Formats: sequence, structure tokens, C-alpha cells
Amino acid sequence: MKRIYFFCSLLLSLLLTSCGDYDDSAIQNKLNDFKERITALQTKANKLNEDISKLSYLTEGNVITSVTRNSDGQYVITYKDSNNEEKAVVVATQEDVIEAPILGVRLSDDDQLYYWTTTIDNETNWLTDDAGKKVPVCGYTPEMGVNADGYWTVNGEVLKDSKGTPITATTDATAIFKSISKTDDGYLNITLGNGETLTLEVFNSLNLKLKAEAVTKVTDLASPLKIEYEVTGTSAGDAIITIAQAVNVKATLDKETHTLTVTFENDFDEGHVIITAYDLQHLVLRPLLFKKN
Repeated sequence: MKRIYFFCSLLLSLLLTSCGDYDDSAIQNKLNDFKERITALQTKANKLNEDISKLSYLTEGNVITSVTRNSDGQYVITYKDSNNEEKAVVVATQEDVIEAPILGVRLSDDDQLYYWTTTIDNETNWLTDDAGKKVPVCGYTPEMGVNADGYWTVNGEVLKDSKGTPITATTDATAIFKSISKTDDGYLNITLGNGETLTLEVFNSLNLKLKAEAVTKVTDLASPLKIEYEVTGTSAGDAIITIAQAVNVKATLDKETHTLTVTFENDFDEGHVIITAYDLQHLVLRPLLFKKN
């Protein structure tokens, strides 16, 4: 019995000694490298989200009034929002885009609204919600991220390619804005990282002010919504105000009281109205989205 006890003690001592001498520095180095890579990717995602927000400001109906460049060579784009407040975004471009960004925007031919897109394997498609519907830029800004495994996420959901494989985020150069230029006839051309180009008009003579949020939650379908509007700018007196489109709602304009009235059917779920101001030279387009609460 003593011999068995002695043998077990000796074996345990050898095991403990061998464990104490084990060099795990290689594993620790790999773990540290992975953590550093994830941190760098998260920083990269944060920068992309800043640019995604700027892209939203420029394409959700705001009026671009001027485009200049600062001392760092970055573009300063000034715009007026639906409250007629003047704001500005500073945009840095990156000509050499190695990795196409996941998110972008595209103008829909169906309703002339901008919707979010995803670019995966060099193929751009609409970003869709849980119901499979396109996601409008107006009133909604998706958020990119990188999870603990190093995969791209949008709003916390892992993005996958056409084969269902999660998309690995890389440290290659990527950007939402690839290049920007202003034409002689007053247009702003923005080339996105996925290669698509947006053309936006630059002017400062007209704006359409709405006393409403970009997205309105409708709690009482039986009660019409009345939204006041105001036309501002040097050409406001010559502007023509019209309802360009009303989808899944009914909308009328009272031009004497400057009021837009929106009514809903009992089976209403979501819809939108596009109201425009036109002075025979420039067009202001203001989309309003409505969703059942």
C-alpha cells in the first residue's frame, strides 16, 4: 500500500512539474493579436458609422446649400433640414478603396426615395427588414459593427454571403465616401465605396419647412394628422407646392393655411407622403413616413 501511495505521489509531482514548465506564450500572443485586431476593426466600424450618418443627412431630403473644402482637404457640405436649420458635415474621401463597405444608399425608381443597400461579394442589393421590405434612409440609420469573432454585423445581426457564410471583417482600407466633385451647373457628385454615384443639387434659394418628424407613429387611425408647412428662401413666393406621392395614405394640401392633412384606412400599417416645392429651377423633396404604433 505504501508503494502505491509513493508511486501516486511521484506521478502527481511529475505532472505538476510538467504543467508548471509548459510555455503558453505562443497562445497568449495569438490571443493578444486577435484582441488587437478586433479592437482595430471596431474602431474602423465606428468611423464607418459616422460616415453612414453623414450619408443619411445628405440623402433623406435635406437641401444642400454649399460645398467647400477645409485646410485638411476634407469636404464641408452645408445643408438645411426640414426645420430650416443650417447644418454641416465634414466628409473625408478615400480614393483607394480596397474593401467595399457593407452599407450604401440607392435611389429607388419606384418612388424616388433613397433606400439603404448592402454590398456583399461586389454585389449590391437592398437592405431589408424582418418582413423583407426595403429600408428607407429617411428616419432610419443602420449601425455597423464587428462581433467578438471578427464578423461584420448590421444592427447586431451577423451578415452572411449568398452561401450563408458569415462575412469576416478585414483591416483593408474601406470607406463610405470614395470621391466628391462639384459640377459647373450646380450639382454635387458623390461616389460611394461600392462604386455607385449619387447626384445631388446644390442651391440656397428655396426650402420646405415641415412641423413633423421624419417618421411619425400613428396611434389613432380615425384621426387625421394635420401637419403645418412653410416655404422659405428668396424664391419662396414663386414656389409651387404639391403632393408628389401618397402611398397607403390619403393626403391633401390646404395652401391657404399651409397645412398637409393625412388620413388613414382601418387596415393601415405603414405608408409615406412626398411633398415638394418647385420654383421652376430647383426642387425640394420632403418625404414623411408613417407607421402604425
